Amino acid sequence: MERVAAVDIGSNTVKALLVERGGGCAPRLLEERAWAARLGEGIHAGRLREVAMRRTLEALAEVAGLCAQHEIMRAACVGTSALRDAANRNEFIARAAELGLQVEAIDGTEEARLSYLAVRSDARWRHAAPLMVMDIGGGSTELIVGHAEGSIDARQSLRLGAVRLTEAHLRGDPPTIAQLQEATSAAAETLQAFPAPGAGVRLVAVGGTATNMGSVELSAVGGSLADLHGLHLSATAVAGQIRLYSGATVEQRRAIAGLDPARADVILGGAIIMSQAIALAGAQSVEISCRGLRWGLLFDRFGA
Repeated sequence: MERVAAVDIGSNTVKALLVERGGGCAPRLLEERAWAARLGEGIHAGRLREVAMRRTLEALAEVAGLCAQHEIMRAACVGTSALRDAANRNEFIARAAELGLQVEAIDGTEEARLSYLAVRSDARWRHAAPLMVMDIGGGSTELIVGHAEGSIDARQSLRLGAVRLTEAHLRGDPPTIAQLQEATSAAAETLQAFPAPGAGVRLVAVGGTATNMGSVELSAVGGSLADLHGLHLSATAVAGQIRLYSGATVEQRRAIAGLDPARADVILGGAIIMSQAIALAGAQSVEISCRGLRWGLLFDRFGA
């Protein structure tokens, strides 16, 4: 048996997955944690801010502590949109190495592949064909369409994320009607770069935007969080959440049942992206997966 860790350093959140694997059994979960470190704050300037790096390095110090506590033998750590876009990424990588974590900045197509692998490796979607997976992150959105036998129709990483869209267009608190229109138009225009998948595709979303929106939906209908993984979130429900968030201040959003307060300022941007992606897919709903990139990284690097 071997103990391993997969760490996803996103633009908004650091996520760590620690498991014990081997012996022909499914991975045994040791720990799964997330930190809203917001590494991508202000990334429009092309550099990581010192305060954002410090928050993220503090999270990684906790990851290193968990790895020591659980006697992790190998760890795979990747950084996504904010890290690959930053001119000073090597400084951050060097500081993470001082904590004992070797961080790799991956490109967008690799990010898409790992998110897709996380979904395809799940028994719920293993044989679904065709399948469109989207990962709405803080700084980018990854889209990939593929088939159960392994062929891929299209995959792409777009410079469109919940943090990026919020900082560019949703500056009001609450945002104005004009800002909402600008954000929606920007999301739709950016998504047009991805080829429409065609009829019959199953749309699956991973990442914090998706799981938070699913959690809000379950809270509204009195459901259980045990039902979050695999939840079908209708296009109508997504539109309803956009109305809910757009009519509230950030402080008011923090009180919404099911929503992580740390995501209150960027959830509207993420919801707008999700709505436009559903339209692109020609779907009536999106399925929520709680297993994002870190799970794909686990399967890819360790064969778990």
